Amino acid sequence: MASRRTAAEALNWRTELADFGRFVRAPRRMRGRCAEGAPWIRRLLLIAMLTLAVSLLIDTATQPLARWAGVQDELPDRITGRFMFAALIFAPISEELLFRAGLRQALYALAIGPALILLFVAPWVETTFLALAAWALLALLANRLLVWRRFARPGARFAFGRRFVRHFAWVFWAYALAFALVHIGNYGWRWPRGSIVPLMVLPQLLIGISLGYLRVRDALRSSMLLHFIVNSVGVALMVT
Repeated sequence: MASRRTAAEALNWRTELADFGRFVRAPRRMRGRCAEGAPWIRRLLLIAMLTLAVSLLIDTATQPLARWAGVQDELPDRITGRFMFAALIFAPISEELLFRAGLRQALYALAIGPALILLFVAPWVETTFLALAAWALLALLANRLLVWRRFARPGARFAFGRRFVRHFAWVFWAYALAFALVHIGNYGWRWPRGSIVPLMVLPQLLIGISLGYLRVRDALRSSMLLHFIVNSVGVALMVT
């Protein structure tokens, strides 16, 4: 019985990896099959281990290039309570709402999400004010979403949704790329050698892909938990 159960679990893991590979090759909008209990947790842990392993390999491989280009990370030298809160609580929640919440909602993905991202990367606002303004904008746009659902013609809503599903891969990759590019601010660099900085955020691109997959495959809670795990490992590496 034990060996049969072990074989079944191994097959499950291979199947999960195959599903993830197919999704990366051709991202598609899923209905979501987030069953309670062990399956989604095993999937989360599998994707977390895979993402962390490949991300660390990429980061290690790009370090010589970063030293040659004079690129330095601008993360704080000392871990403070404020930094821990931002990395482990604020970022997993706010960034998942920004970059992944709309992957199942056409109007959110094409209108609300981009507006919120532009607001969050605005260089002239402090974080606290920015967060309050973003939530105010989110409330306004959410209200617009409700109005759209109530008063738009069913045919128009159906056609809009079909186009969103048809071009979902473009939407998915745009959000994953945007997630990676906003992390360029984690690095200090100068032109011209500093132009290699986009290569430095390849781990964030991989992480964004994994987060998007879990959000679409399961639910927003899964992507938030993966985000928390990834940031926790990052903080632990900073401490050591």
